Amino acid sequence: MNILAEDDYYDLLGVEKSATQDEIKKAYRTLAKKYHPDRNPDEAAGEKLKDINAAYDVIGDPEKRASYDRYGTADAQGIDMNGFGDLFSSFFGGGRGFGGFGRRGGRGRAGPPPGQTLRLSIHLTFEEAFFGTEKDIAFNRKIHCEECKGSGAAAGSSPVTCPTCRGQGQVARSMGFLSVAQTCPTCRGTGERIDTPCKSCKGSGLQNERSEIPIPIPAGVEDGQGIRIQRGGNAGPRRGPHGDLIVMFAVEPHDTFIRRGLHIYLEQEIPFPLAVTGGETEVPTMHGSSKMKVSKGTTGGTLFRMKGKGVHTSDGRKGDQLVRVQIQIPKKLTKAQKEYLRKYSDIFT
Repeated sequence: MNILAEDDYYDLLGVEKSATQDEIKKAYRTLAKKYHPDRNPDEAAGEKLKDINAAYDVIGDPEKRASYDRYGTADAQGIDMNGFGDLFSSFFGGGRGFGGFGRRGGRGRAGPPPGQTLRLSIHLTFEEAFFGTEKDIAFNRKIHCEECKGSGAAAGSSPVTCPTCRGQGQVARSMGFLSVAQTCPTCRGTGERIDTPCKSCKGSGLQNERSEIPIPIPAGVEDGQGIRIQRGGNAGPRRGPHGDLIVMFAVEPHDTFIRRGLHIYLEQEIPFPLAVTGGETEVPTMHGSSKMKVSKGTTGGTLFRMKGKGVHTSDGRKGDQLVRVQIQIPKKLTKAQKEYLRKYSDIFT
């Protein structure tokens, strides 16, 4: 990530220092759409987006913003990570080129546990998945309580170290020659005891929030693939970091086309004379109607390949369209047509 001077955060998002959180969020969403790689192919756009994310990660969070406004830095302990600073981190699914789940680093014993990972599903039409689009999703999640800043303790009080485990969150239980670590029964693994709980969150340190974020859908995603949004899930206890949000794609089938990876398959009827003499015929594709060459003497079931008429992914890969032709046999003929076919049959027999 680029090193971004902290005195540029407001300027970078194009807002005044007196801007409300809603105004900051709106400005961030506009810029995130503008500079997202799926919309802006300029190489500099990716770096710009990283800087925008870094700025929003600070002034988009009330706690960090307060520290930044007062001290000129957001480097403080126990700050709630309510923003979506690392929004679109990884695609996954099906082993078809969108990456995978990265390994999550382990936490130290003294660190608070992360929140729960949330899972949602987005329904896409065949066209939306093929060409790419953007979807707004709304969902409920847990964030750190604004009243107690996630501590769970009432104003004027603080959590105290658990006397049973002495803040470790675990106690040792002797089993003969072995000593087994178990979750502390007093603090349930938090390492802290709250004597005067916050009335707003009843000591949990968490509250409900209705979140809405835009999800850019890259061109070429498939059914069963998805996106992991870092820190988009529930906040963790004891001011722990947010878990992730996993959004899966459910793609509807098409009435005409069938997709297999990057390729599109189509069944197409061609007139009997064209199959005999060869020529060109108009064929529908997802990119518009296109002409396809038909070889002389084509039989039913022949498969033709139309290069580059399949899926075009956001990373530049292109598939083909494969057309299986069937010979169109007319069921009703005029007298002239019947006579012509009899003459045709006489010539070739």
